[in-house]
Amino acid sequence: MTTRKTLLKSSVGVRLERVEHLSAQGKVEAQHYVLKTMRPNQPRVLADATEAEDAFDLEVIASLADPVVSRIIAGI
Repeated sequence: MTTRKTLLKSSVGVRLERVEHLSAQGKVEAQHYVLKTMRPNQPRVLADATEAEDAFDLEVIASLADPVVSRIIAGI
């Protein structure tokens, strides 16, 4: 089974990717969403697209409020 990853959104160190598992014929058999962040959270795996979008927005807000992430982004 082949895996295809697609970056959907990226902002302030937060990335939302769609991960698709493809059959030998190239058809999507299963998919999920992965939310990655610079904050000390582990990457989150989400099944629903709307839930993933909402989680991304909340994580961007949390990252902007995090002083450590803000310094990393600013390059300090």
